Amino acid sequence: MNNGTLTERPWAWRIAIVFVLTTLTLLVVVPYVVQKRVTELRAQISASEPARTLVMQWQFDLVRQVAALNQLLVTGDSAQGAIYDEAFANERRVAAALGEMVEDLGTEVQAEYVEARTLADQWHARVNEQVVLSANAVQQPDLLQGESQLFVQTVRAVWEVDEAIREFTSRTRTEIATAERLGLFLTVVLGVLALGAAGAVIAIELRVRKLAAVADFRRAEADAALEARERLIDARTRLLRGITHDVKNPLGAAKGYAELLSMEIKGPLTDGQRPLVEGIERSIDSALAIIADLLDLARADSTVIIRREKLNLAEFLGAAVEDHRAAATHRGHVIELKLPDDSVEAHTDPIRLRQVLDNLLSNALKYTPPPGRIEVRTRTCRDPEPSRPGEWLVVEVADNGPGIPVEHREAVFDEFTRLHDNSPIKGHGLGLPTARALARQLGGDLTIEDSESGATFAIWIPQRDVAAPPGSRDRRKSAASA
Repeated sequence: MNNGTLTERPWAWRIAIVFVLTTLTLLVVVPYVVQKRVTELRAQISASEPARTLVMQWQFDLVRQVAALNQLLVTGDSAQGAIYDEAFANERRVAAALGEMVEDLGTEVQAEYVEARTLADQWHARVNEQVVLSANAVQQPDLLQGESQLFVQTVRAVWEVDEAIREFTSRTRTEIATAERLGLFLTVVLGVLALGAAGAVIAIELRVRKLAAVADFRRAEADAALEARERLIDARTRLLRGITHDVKNPLGAAKGYAELLSMEIKGPLTDGQRPLVEGIERSIDSALAIIADLLDLARADSTVIIRREKLNLAEFLGAAVEDHRAAATHRGHVIELKLPDDSVEAHTDPIRLRQVLDNLLSNALKYTPPPGRIEVRTRTCRDPEPSRPGEWLVVEVADNGPGIPVEHREAVFDEFTRLHDNSPIKGHGLGLPTARALARQLGGDLTIEDSESGATFAIWIPQRDVAAPPGSRDRRKSAASA
C-alpha cells in the first residue's frame, strides 16, 4: 500500500470534503424545500373549502331569485320583489368574494368562474329588461319562460366552478401525497448519504492517523540516520585528527631527514643516491598533500563555522580572477570575468566562498588543454526546481576543456573519484567534494550545468539568509568548544 496516497492525490481530499459538505447541505435544504411546498399546497386546499361554500351560497341565491320572481309574477306580491332584491345583492357579494379566492386556485377554476359570472350577468340583464319589480305589476306568470334556458346554463356554470374547485383540490391532495413520499424518500437517501459521509470522514481520519504514524516512524528513522551520520562524521573527524598527530608529524620528520640528505649534511650523495632521495621527498610531499586535503574535507563537512556578511560580488570575483591570472597566463590560458551588473551584492561567508571558487578556478586551469579559455560569470535565478525555491545568485566557472560526461557529473563529487586516473595531472579526488560540502554549508550548492563544450560549474548562493544544514549547529558548537 502506498502510504502517501492522500498527499500525492489532493483531489481525493477535495472529493471527500465536497461529498460531506454536499450531503450535509442537502440534508438541511431538501426537507425544508419539501415542507415549504407541502405548506403552500395545504394553504391552497384550506382556501378551496371556503370557496366551495361560496359557490353553494351563489347557487342558493340564484334559486331564491328565481323563486321570488315566479311568486311575484304569479301573485303580484311586492314582498317577493324585496326578497329578490335581497338575494340579488347577496349574490353579488358572494360572487365578488369568490372572485378574490379563485385567483389562488389555478387557471381552470378561474376560467370556470369567469364563464359563470358572465352567464349570471346576462341572465340578470334579461330579467331586468322584462320584469318591472313594483307593487302594481301586472300578473304575468309566463313572462320568464323564455329565460329559463339561460338560467339553467348559469346554474350549471356555477356548478362547473364547484367541480373545477373539487378537481383542483383532488390534484392538490395528490401533489401533497407525492411531495410527502418524495420527501420521505429523499430523507432516507440523504440519511444513507449522511452515514456514507460519516464513514468517509472516519476513513479519512483513520488514514490521516496512519499517515501521521508512518510520518512519525520515518521521522524517527531519519533522526536515527542523522545521529548515525553525526557519529560517523565525528568518528571520521577523530580519525583524521589522529592521522594529523600520528602520521603527519612522522612524515614531516621523514621529510626533514630527506632534506638533510639532499643538503648533503652527512656527506655527498652519489649520482645513484640523489634520485632516490628526491623520490622520497616527492612521496612524502604527496602523502602530506593527501592528509591536508582530507583535513579540509573533514572541516568542510563538520566543523566549518559560517560568518555571513554583505560583499560586492563584482569586486570579490574580480579579485579572485586577478589572483589566478598569472597562473592562467603561465599555462597559456585566457581568463575573463563577465558581470551583468557591477552593483550585485551577496550575503554569504567570503572566506568559504573563496575556497570554493579557488578550487573551481584551479581545476579549470589544470584540466583545460592550452590554449584554453576560462570564464567567470554571474546570473540570477528564481525557483529553478522544487528543491531550490526562492531567489538565487549563481556564479558560473566555465572552460572549453574536455568537459564531463553526463553520466559522471555526480560521481566527480564523490571522495577519491578521478575520471582519468592515467592523466599526467596529479590530484587526489578530494577538491570537488570539499567544495560542494562548503557550498552546502553556505546554504547553497555546487552543480555541473549543461554546456555546449567544456565544463561549467555553478555555485548557488541564496539571496536571503537560510538555515544551516541539519546537525551543523551542534557541530559548530563542538568545533567552537574544541
